[in-house]
Amino acid sequence: MGLGLASFNWTPNRFLDDLRRVPVLYYLHGYLSGPNSRKGKLLRERFNALSINYHEGPPESLDVNEALRRIAETIEGDADPSLIGSSFGGFLAAKTALNSEAVKTIILLNPAIIPPGAKADKLRGIPDSILQQMRDGRLFGTKIKARIFLLIGLRDDVIPADWSMRFAKAQQARLTFLDDDHAFAIDPSRVLNVIEEILFTSC
Repeated sequence: MGLGLASFNWTPNRFLDDLRRVPVLYYLHGYLSGPNSRKGKLLRERFNALSINYHEGPPESLDVNEALRRIAETIEGDADPSLIGSSFGGFLAAKTALNSEAVKTIILLNPAIIPPGAKADKLRGIPDSILQQMRDGRLFGTKIKARIFLLIGLRDDVIPADWSMRFAKAQQARLTFLDDDHAFAIDPSRVLNVIEEILFTSC
């Protein structure tokens, strides 16, 4: 179930013209995923998205500030970068946009953005040390300059929908609900179509 979004039919020439206008798209994967995940491959095939390898080594050794540094270094020099982040990657995308006004659009897929005071015990497998690094009240108190789109799976059993709704309200972001799970694995073509519309109506 999508809210306010419809599919577009593109002619080849129109598609190529629009593709040239789309800013560089970067993908930020989830905590237990990687740059060559299924979702990363789908985004690369459909939108030529570049997956950022923001961490090397076991996930529990991740440092949020170092991950953000790698992301900032990768997108440096791009005039209008757009970020798409899944779960933990959605958190990183929001933090990157908060820190850099160069980011024009962020698309967050079931983002792991923890509201102030919320319990984070549902974020399975993420150590407390990393969860503490993920808590940043500025994400709810400081307006991000980029355009923000949240895609929320109604069957997501990892990220409470209330978290995304609170973030969307604080940031005046656009929310779209889809009948899908945390990984958007039920109907990946549907979420790709929604992303396509966002990209071509945001450029």
